[in-house]
Amino acid sequence: MKSRHTPARRTAPHTPALRRFAETHWAREPVVVPDAPALGLDPADAHALLLAAAAQPDPVPLRLATADGVLREPGPLLPGPADRNLGGYVARLASAPQLGGDGWLLTASDPLHRDFSAWSRVRDALAGLWRYVGWPAVPVTAELAVGDRHHSVTEAGDPGAASLTWVIDGELTVRVRPEHTGTEYELRATAGDLVHWPAGSRHLDHRTGPCTTLRVSVPARTASALPPVLDAVSGLMRRRGPHPDTPVTLPHPLPTRADGRLALPARLTASARLFTDTVADPDTERALLTHWAGLRSAAGLNPAPAPRPVVPLTSRHRLLCVSEIIRVATGADDALWAANGHVWPVRGRAADHVLSHLRTTHQDTTVADLARSSGLSDRSAHLHGVLRELCRSRAVAITPPDPHR
Repeated sequence: MKSRHTPARRTAPHTPALRRFAETHWAREPVVVPDAPALGLDPADAHALLLAAAAQPDPVPLRLATADGVLREPGPLLPGPADRNLGGYVARLASAPQLGGDGWLLTASDPLHRDFSAWSRVRDALAGLWRYVGWPAVPVTAELAVGDRHHSVTEAGDPGAASLTWVIDGELTVRVRPEHTGTEYELRATAGDLVHWPAGSRHLDHRTGPCTTLRVSVPARTASALPPVLDAVSGLMRRRGPHPDTPVTLPHPLPTRADGRLALPARLTASARLFTDTVADPDTERALLTHWAGLRSAAGLNPAPAPRPVVPLTSRHRLLCVSEIIRVATGADDALWAANGHVWPVRGRAADHVLSHLRTTHQDTTVADLARSSGLSDRSAHLHGVLRELCRSRAVAITPPDPHR
């Protein structure tokens, strides 16, 4: 690393913090934003997320690292029911004989989907920024980390992604080296601060004491969009192939031409034609549109929490719109609706009347009222199908009928 530069913290009380950040620093240079809107997660939330991740049968996304490297089997060193809070967990590891008093860092990859409340708060924080800089077309990833007296010994990070790091508690120092400048930045952040550096950067984290962070990586390279495109195309190709369950094998020995050169196997040329036809087919565009609608409703935060169980509705159940509902037209009266990372097809203008009613009414409304606004019966299977998906995606809050009314 080369010369060191410590950027000044920015304070401009006359404009919103995120807008200032987006216009001045986003994707340009490393910076600490001390007046960024709150992330919405506190140490208790972080502790609950880590407990949920550790309780999985195979907690693959959890990594416990020391100065010597990552522990292969951290076992009892992971958070457990006996750790009543994050402070208690940090204190337990400080005296753990396996660590010998050394510093440590526990990271959990994409832990938010296990808790819809935490996921939605982070989603809302990201959405506030995307409204200024644009919505991601590919998934962003989140990493929750808690550590004590830990210092990265090698530069880390994906140079193809920009980074947003919220400090939940404690203090964090990050040395960042953007590849396009060769200048090293030293960023010092405390609880409530947001740390950003653009794509094409390497970094070293340093925690002098207990510190908890949530880091979001935002892919920035054009090639980052290839995986979802290839997934969509390959999925359609598998469904259209003449023998979808037959292994792809090539003849042996490989066929040769009359002049002795190898001939391109017919199976490969057939796959090339199928690929070309699939890319040009409208179904591919629809698959990508479905993918994007889900990401847009999740502010790019993937994976999304699982949908909640179906709630049988009566005409007297009351519904209130509590999440943004994305509508993407796919035909004259057909559309895709998306909320909280979930996407489903909706048909007919009656559904649009339901959506308009939910969007414009600032208090809960009954199923019967929604039926009247759409011209449907309150027992209509079409109406209940629309409402069922809204409920499962948590786009609406449900209030059961008052038994005394």
